This record gives sequence, structure tokens and C-alpha cells, in this order.
Amino acid sequence: MLRSIPLSEIMGRIGERGASVRSWGTRLMWGAWLALAVVWGCAPAMPPENATPRGRFDWSLERFEAGKYHDAIRGFRDHLLREPLHPTADSSRYLLAASYLETDQELLAANEFRQLATSRPNSPLADDAQFGVCRAHWAVSPDLPRDQEFTEKTIEECTRLLEFFPRSPLVGQARDLVAQARQKMAAKELRVGKYYYDRGFLESAIIYFENILQTYPEAEVVPETLLVLYDSYEKVGFRAEAGFVRDRLLELYPDSPQAQEIQQLQEDEG
Repeated sequence: MLRSIPLSEIMGRIGERGASVRSWGTRLMWGAWLALAVVWGCAPAMPPENATPRGRFDWSLERFEAGKYHDAIRGFRDHLLREPLHPTADSSRYLLAASYLETDQELLAANEFRQLATSRPNSPLADDAQFGVCRAHWAVSPDLPRDQEFTEKTIEECTRLLEFFPRSPLVGQARDLVAQARQKMAAKELRVGKYYYDRGFLESAIIYFENILQTYPEAEVVPETLLVLYDSYEKVGFRAEAGFVRDRLLELYPDSPQAQEIQQLQEDEG
């Protein structure tokens, strides 16, 4: 299970970094008083215009802690645009990204997390931000029938954390995510391979099955892959290759249903 990073831990690791500046809002045309009153009456919540930089951050943080993530997004963005060098900038960007993640805006979250991790690699929050990129991509990883671009991105970004932040306390969670994503990629490859297998395009199916064994040897789908690969080789007349795959299945996964199926086939034939 992924660790939900406590806000107290985030703030403890931040150590006050910086923020940024934005001039907020454009004014509506002079004459439409009624419309202007309605717009002002329904205006989204924002930090007070005369708030100090720290006051803007605190206002946004209060909204984040209260679960008012859309308000927090507006506040942190405003703060970052106004005061990009304020000591709370790193925490503002991290919490802005976390707010996007909480509101199902995963790609915006990934962008903010990545900006913090790459532009501020020495920040106490850099590894948290890099893991945020992983989490954001994993959150939008789709079901197997669909393209697995974001599953591959999850592996890529988590591997980046392992390489650049090897001492991070998040390393274990990053490895777990990589493992889950690799299982999913293997299952996707098997699905595509079986699509060709079921339609008799055995040479194409063999390519996918072999790729699973070479790229994802730890995958849970390996026994099933070996079984359909064995049958594919048998049907195209590659008996030596079929025998090698059969022996591999029986040796490595002797108690699997797939091994039992091959054993039953051999008994029926013998």
C-alpha cells in the first residue's frame, strides 16, 4: 500500500523554501454593474489582496488542511506567481501538486511534482515530489485493453527516484510501484499475444510471448505464457523449441495448473 505522506512530515522536511507572484484577476467592463456585482458575489475564494507572502501561504495551507483543494490550488498558484523566491516556495509547489492529485487532475499534479523534483533537486521535498510524479502517472494507468503509456511512465519515474534518491525513505514504495506496473505490462503483452494466438497468427503471437519471458521473467503470467508459447511452437512445427519451453514450465512451475495441463497432454499422447 502506498504511504500517504502526512502533512506534518511534509512541513517538517520543507524547512521554509520559496514562492511566487501573480497579479490576480482582470477587470470587467465598466458599464455592466449588475453583471459585475454577480461576478463579485460568486467570485472564487482567494487570499486577501493585502496579505503578506507568509499570509498567502498560510491561507492556502489552511484550505488544504480543510480539504478545500480547489481553493488551495488558487491560493498556492497565486502565492507562487507573486513570490517565486519566498522560503515557502518548495512547500507551496508540493502542496499545489498534492491538491491537483486530490482533485483528480493527475497530469497537472505530475507536472508540478516534476518541476519541483528537477528544478530543486536538493530540496528536502525533492524525493517526495519525484514519488508524486510516480503516483500521478499510476493513478491514470488504464485498464489492460487500453494503451499503457502511463504504466510505462510509472516505471520510468519510479526508477528515476531509485537512481537519483537512493537513500530516500520512499525507495521501498517506489520499488513496489515498479513491481505492480511491470506485472501490468506483462499482462498487457500476454493479452496482445493471445489476440494473435486465438486468430492463428502464431508467429506474431510468439514474438509477444518471448518478449514477456525476456522482459518480465518475474511476472505472474509467465506460466500461462509458457503454456501458450509451447502450443504455438508445436503448431508451427518448431518441436525443439516447444520441448525446451515445456521443460522450462515443468521445471520452474511444477505445481501450476499450466504444468498439470501439459502433463495431462503428455499422458494422453503417450
